[in-house]
Amino acid sequence: MRSIIIWLGICCFSFLFGCQAEQEQEKKFKVGFSQPIMKDAWREAMFNEMQRQLIFHDEIELIFKDGDSQTSVQIAQILQMVEDGIDLLIVSPNEAAPLQPIIESVFEQGIPVIILDRRINSGKYTAYIGADNKLIGNAGGKYIARLLDGRGKVLEVYESLKITAFSDRHFGFREVMVGHPQIQIDSVKAIAKGESKYRELIANEQYDVVFAATDVAAKFAYDVAQEAYPDGRNKYYIGIDALPGTGNGLEMVENGILTASIIYPTGGDLSIDIASRILNGEPYEKENILQTLVVDSTNVKIIQTQARKILDQQTDILSLSDKLGVIQRVFKTQRTLTYLFALTMVISIIMTASVLKSLVEKRRINNELQSKNEQITLYAQQAEEATQAKFRFFTNISHEFRTPLTLIKAPVDELLERKEASLFKRDLKLIRKNTLRLLRLVNQIMDFRKIDNSKMNLRINEQPLIPFLKEIMDSFEKLAVDKQIAFKLIYDSDQVKLWFDGNMMDKVFFNLLSNAFKFTKKGGSIFIRVETNQLSDEVRVSVDDTGNGMTEEQVAHIFDRFYQGDQYRSLGTGLGLALSKEIIDLHKGSIEVESIPNKGTRFVIKLKTGKDHLDESMLAPEEGLYLRSDESLFPADYESTEEPQIREKSEEGSSSILLIEDNDELRAYLKDRLGRDYFVMEANNVAEGIRIAMNEVPDLIVCDLMLKHESGYEVFRTLKEDLRSSHIPIVILTAKSSTEEKIKGIRLGADDYITKPFDVPILCERIHTLLANRQKLREHFLHELPVDQKGLSNSRIDKKFVSEFTAIVEANLADTGFGVNEIGHELGLSRMQLYRKVKALLGYSVNDYISNVRLKKAKHLILEGEHNISEIAHIVGFSTASYFSTAFKNQFGMTPSEFKSNHES
Repeated sequence: MRSIIIWLGICCFSFLFGCQAEQEQEKKFKVGFSQPIMKDAWREAMFNEMQRQLIFHDEIELIFKDGDSQTSVQIAQILQMVEDGIDLLIVSPNEAAPLQPIIESVFEQGIPVIILDRRINSGKYTAYIGADNKLIGNAGGKYIARLLDGRGKVLEVYESLKITAFSDRHFGFREVMVGHPQIQIDSVKAIAKGESKYRELIANEQYDVVFAATDVAAKFAYDVAQEAYPDGRNKYYIGIDALPGTGNGLEMVENGILTASIIYPTGGDLSIDIASRILNGEPYEKENILQTLVVDSTNVKIIQTQARKILDQQTDILSLSDKLGVIQRVFKTQRTLTYLFALTMVISIIMTASVLKSLVEKRRINNELQSKNEQITLYAQQAEEATQAKFRFFTNISHEFRTPLTLIKAPVDELLERKEASLFKRDLKLIRKNTLRLLRLVNQIMDFRKIDNSKMNLRINEQPLIPFLKEIMDSFEKLAVDKQIAFKLIYDSDQVKLWFDGNMMDKVFFNLLSNAFKFTKKGGSIFIRVETNQLSDEVRVSVDDTGNGMTEEQVAHIFDRFYQGDQYRSLGTGLGLALSKEIIDLHKGSIEVESIPNKGTRFVIKLKTGKDHLDESMLAPEEGLYLRSDESLFPADYESTEEPQIREKSEEGSSSILLIEDNDELRAYLKDRLGRDYFVMEANNVAEGIRIAMNEVPDLIVCDLMLKHESGYEVFRTLKEDLRSSHIPIVILTAKSSTEEKIKGIRLGADDYITKPFDVPILCERIHTLLANRQKLREHFLHELPVDQKGLSNSRIDKKFVSEFTAIVEANLADTGFGVNEIGHELGLSRMQLYRKVKALLGYSVNDYISNVRLKKAKHLILEGEHNISEIAHIVGFSTASYFSTAFKNQFGMTPSEFKSNHES
């Protein structure tokens, strides 16, 4: 112990005298500052503020790097500063997205990070300092709206939208302008990459206000306009920054060059203060939003006065800093004397060594606990990421399965229609049955994914229970007859009504009946009983079978996911009953099972009457929400013995179909199959599909919704809103099978919605029916000319087109040179687009329609008797009376004179 005391004493003396020798070279915190650019006044002002604030923090050594507007250079500089061992990083990102991973990496290494001015899309930083750029954009928009009194024309000059500060200003400004529809807005990118366009707009267009992202850009706009129009062109120029000093924003507002500027504080001084607090373990705010203000002629004098006063004070501070240096040197000398006095405390320090040892041990244990807590947190994050990855996998794989299942099921269905495949019919039916099984499994996995992710949205409405159960039982009647199973529904009243989601409850009873038929032998029985308990306000539905039954262990695990029991492992996936229980739980009900080995099983479902026990968000009381899924139409063991009905070959050989599908194999198969009856065009993406639809104007479009990370809904929005293509019927062919997706597609204007996998004959019949109905519609409203609008389709755009088309024709009947080119010019359509649009809607070519209208009007004028034949020929646009007489006879079977004589007699 004595030797330890002597050693500690020597160490203390060495430490004290070492501090005295190094008193002129105290240890400082190394703070790295990465600036994207230093070529503008605002950035220089920020750096100057930081330099002045460092006077009050001599413990900080600032290492400055200029990125010269190059993101790659800024990234390299940050990595170098980290390698040099900085204690804290201050960074103003040039571009948020490329710099985000680097900033997150620095933060994860335990180095505090202060984000200055420009945000990143992540929370992995220690503190943020900057103004709210969206509020700045809002302030600019509100000021302009007041300035123009809600009416005028504005040029918005924006910077790169890759930089969050500029994009927030842009969207904040646009957000306010949405509420002022009478203010017209043009936008142009600032000088950096669009100077010619920038200069052209300002010099050649008349604007009430030019709103620029910076004061520099606003001054440039002012100079260009003054150069082009010395007498003044645009009224107001508004910028952002409002820096003090010669030639900066405040002076430009004061001199009347700019109408206003919005103060955008740099935050340089605050960044040094917060860095000091972080490094010294003092409390600080993570989010530091700087205040802003609109400066115009009403307050610029006050702001300028304050700014000049602040600059004077800063000059005084620099002077005081020199004096402070002298005082600090005196202080260091006094501190050395204090160290000498501290020697007297050495003995007491040595005596408390044991206490320090215990404290060190305690700290070590705390560090270990903290490390373990961080590790547990990391494991939790990894588990959450794995769960989300699992959800995404289930969603993607289910959609990916549907297209291959279509390519299996569709050719098998087609082969079953052919007599020459009768030798393989049994095998083909086996393939089809197992394809439906796989589809059902995919849908069950998707339902579990929704439940686990809390996205299983019930759409509950009040429905009669007995008809609902009878409809499900219809799917099993054929199977019951084939297996000679007594299959009955027993109930005491057919007026039972319950609140439930029909689509979800369909899955529950379908699973229960599928299991009952699977394990019930020939000659057995399956009964469904419905009992109402008035006392407990609940309805009890039981499914009884005389099947194999289950042991107590199997009953205990029957609702566990993927559990089948050793005896039945090869007969299912173990998902159906687990899913059924989840669905019943969502309905606030219960499901129980009773079973005796080799005697049978009873499943009992209890559901409450009324709707008070249900969440209001689940209720959807509108009618007709129950849409049975395609895979629930037949049980897993069902095999149809009926021969498929084959429709005779279509006579619509001239009809054209556009097929938009990104799966090459499915697209090739459908083209081959549909090509037997129609002319088929192909596209594998949204842009190509829209291009072909606009140029070729097909009679019908078949479109997928998931096209290589694109949305097929874009096809609907574009085509249904465009005059050239709004009349084309569209059939959705997709792997998205949920009720919500179906409703969304139909609301957007889809004429039919078919989910994968699908029956090709059904697709062909629906296409045939759509085209046939469209033809009947044309024939109905074209019985008499001009067109009867009541017979036209419900499309607002189609009705508008026909109205404009017929009005143009009526207005120009007397013009002998009037034709397709003139109408196309009036309507904004090409010759080919106009021809196809009119042919699709009216069933006529444009010239035939014009000729028929002229002749119909001529017949009316002859009956009036106010003009002779030559005058009538001129009125309706025929160049000569003889040509008119020939056309009239070809149309009505007699000359105009004969027609007139017959009606006069």
